[in-house]
Amino acid sequence: MRFNGFLLQLFADNAFDGGAYCDFSSSAAKALAGKDILLAVYNADGSKLIAIGGQKGLTINRSADSIEITSKDTAGGWKSKIAGMKEWSIDNDGLYVPGDEAHSILSESFENSEPVCIKVIDGKRKRGMFGGLAVITDYPLEAPYDDAMTYSLSLEGMGALLDLLTNKPALDIQPGNAVLDVLTVVSVAGSSAGNTAVYVNPAREAGNTYRYSKGSAAVYPSYDDDCTSMDTWDGEAELAAVSGERLLIVECTSEGKARKAGIATVTIQE
Repeated sequence: MRFNGFLLQLFADNAFDGGAYCDFSSSAAKALAGKDILLAVYNADGSKLIAIGGQKGLTINRSADSIEITSKDTAGGWKSKIAGMKEWSIDNDGLYVPGDEAHSILSESFENSEPVCIKVIDGKRKRGMFGGLAVITDYPLEAPYDDAMTYSLSLEGMGALLDLLTNKPALDIQPGNAVLDVLTVVSVAGSSAGNTAVYVNPAREAGNTYRYSKGSAAVYPSYDDDCTSMDTWDGEAELAAVSGERLLIVECTSEGKARKAGIATVTIQE
């Protein structure tokens, strides 16, 4: 067995010819393809995220005003400036797809002069990149006689454009996914040392089950994720836990598919 282990280690050390020419850790190997980055918009009640159909180009603009602070005693005769207020905007264009749900949402928001909640996603890796509230300032359609009908879209931000890679949301919804409903989960000291009593609202639906995870494993699933690897809970029994850790409760279908979830900070009986 030790000999076999040595061979496995030797193979690992020499994988891809020792990384002589296939370096998967290089910055080039981690670069993102523009085709994978999509602009999506939420519907009016935020229950669904829809990628805009037919999109081709996407530009995310971020800028800041400059404030000149030059004075007579500024060194060397060079102007001096500091950054002022920041702003962001997005330009998007592509083929116009009649009946596309996202375009219907954009058209309604434009007609009613209402803001839209947008999200830029990495479609390949299924993760959000940026999100924010914006107003539509330009939304023309072009229909040349010798080419396909196209659209272009200009959005100007209202407030911050949140970087979702460094400020990852608890529920990172992706287009086409139904939204996981939220459970209110409360943890209080249990009846015996090291235990917590857990209360969940609303009560689970008939036929559904509860599953849970704790600590670093307490990460929200996506709607319809398979949670059968998580521990089961009958909704009443006290759980052994560590004070201050995260406790995730997921309401699942009888097949273990996620439908609702909530997280609490654990309080135990000392």
